[in-house]
Amino acid sequence: MSRIRQRKISRWAYAAGLLAILLGGAFLLSAQNFHPYVVFQTPESIEAVFIHGSQPTRQRCDAVVDRIVEAMNAHCSDCRLQERHCLDKLDARQRKILSGLPVDVPVLRVPGGAIALLSNVPDIALGICQGAAQHASRSVTAECAKAGPDGIALSLAKIGGAVQASEMPKFSALFGIVLLAAAISLLVSYLIIRSEPLHGRFSHDLTATGPQKFHTAPTPRIGGVAIAAALAGGVLALDAFDWIDDVAAYGLTMLALAAIPAFAGGFGEDITKKVSVMGRLMFTFAAAVFASLLVGATLDRLDMPGLDTLLLWPVFAIAFTAFAVGGIANSINIIDGYNGLAGGYSVIVLAALAWVASQVGDPVVLAASLAMLGALLGFLVFNYPGGRIFMGDGGAYLLGFWLGELSVLLVVRNPDLSPWFPLLLLAYPVVETLFSIYRKAFLRGHSAGRPDGLHLHMLIYKRLARIGMASKEGKNRLRRNSTVALYIWAGTTLFIVPALLVWHSTFWLVTLAAAFWVGYLWLYFRLTRWRAPAWLIISPKKHVIRES
Repeated sequence: MSRIRQRKISRWAYAAGLLAILLGGAFLLSAQNFHPYVVFQTPESIEAVFIHGSQPTRQRCDAVVDRIVEAMNAHCSDCRLQERHCLDKLDARQRKILSGLPVDVPVLRVPGGAIALLSNVPDIALGICQGAAQHASRSVTAECAKAGPDGIALSLAKIGGAVQASEMPKFSALFGIVLLAAAISLLVSYLIIRSEPLHGRFSHDLTATGPQKFHTAPTPRIGGVAIAAALAGGVLALDAFDWIDDVAAYGLTMLALAAIPAFAGGFGEDITKKVSVMGRLMFTFAAAVFASLLVGATLDRLDMPGLDTLLLWPVFAIAFTAFAVGGIANSINIIDGYNGLAGGYSVIVLAALAWVASQVGDPVVLAASLAMLGALLGFLVFNYPGGRIFMGDGGAYLLGFWLGELSVLLVVRNPDLSPWFPLLLLAYPVVETLFSIYRKAFLRGHSAGRPDGLHLHMLIYKRLARIGMASKEGKNRLRRNSTVALYIWAGTTLFIVPALLVWHSTFWLVTLAAAFWVGYLWLYFRLTRWRAPAWLIISPKKHVIRES
């Protein structure tokens, strides 16, 4: 084993060891799960919600609750006690208040806990919060955190308090958003194709320039422009036509603005061919951080002991969310290798997100999913099966960012939904990326970002899609190229459809995810050993090619 490879493996080992230590410590902390929780009603009709850090036993928690009640009665004799509990589990909004993440109401942060002030008149609540902070500073350190921007309500609209659940959009509005986005995407794609002579020297994806090129003619790779234009038009239409409430429309506009760095990094690579993988990832990480700060799209739970405790720390939660969203965006770019593969697969995922959003009554994720779904449908008219335009890195990173952010919002807005549901929807690109890193960095000793021809979709092209294998005719190679997407669509649908029935059950979703891993590895190793299952092979004998 070379020294370079040994050093690479050592770095991975150190990173894994550090993560194990963090998770182990967080797991021990998560055992202390009794949280003092007290709610008082003030004379100004403001609810003061006291949430304290976890206590090791219920007895100690009860003692803290008693001290809070006594102190509040001493300072405010007119305040009325409404609730007093020792909670063994916090909901999403309570976790955000305690952790320090931005929320939609003023919060007075005190040693060991926080006091959220809920009122129908935000200015009065803020004034009391600031006054309490100035008064308390003489004896006890306290800081008043203002409510976050209006868009922060995207992460809180389904969880009690000052912000209530929005009404679901009407069918006509949902159909309108899909139709409008599809029309914009279709038109812009058409204009890009028709204007190739003007921009081809910058935008063309040439043939035979690497192990991941399978098209037969130079093709524009700036289809991401059409997708971005359609998404922007769809989001703006939600507000202009009152298809969704004002706060949600504002939040989605902020989310679309946050996506600009992710799109810009990929589009820069499409035009210049000089933006590295790390550069594109950094742009996407920045976009995800903006989304956390602007709309509260920050993961606060994964139903994993230890890790859920770490996610209570704001800096870790934002960093972890940015890493996850950036990883999803990069994984969508990795699978974007054949006509319609990434676009069609994402349509399936977006449809699943929209369906579950409609089941849990989430208008934000529903509308945002359909806006991107429409954008992809318009783009696919020219991308599949003809391959006349590619989404490029700009489109792939924008699409991956949007899928990642909608997954995050669906989890943080809906406490009843298992966080493993969106993870299972995105299992294919995530597994493909993780296995590629393992294959390149550990098995072959190469850089994880180095391109090769051993991704699953490439093996499907070489081993299963045998239409016109010996033919050099462009139409036969095009049919073979387009066949790969059918395998991926069918295979992923086998796991996504059952997930739609068990979106609330972590146990069954984890079981499905494990089954997907097994199925992926079984097929991958069968193909690498030239033992492709005969029943999966599409060859000229099974597929009659009709000449047009």
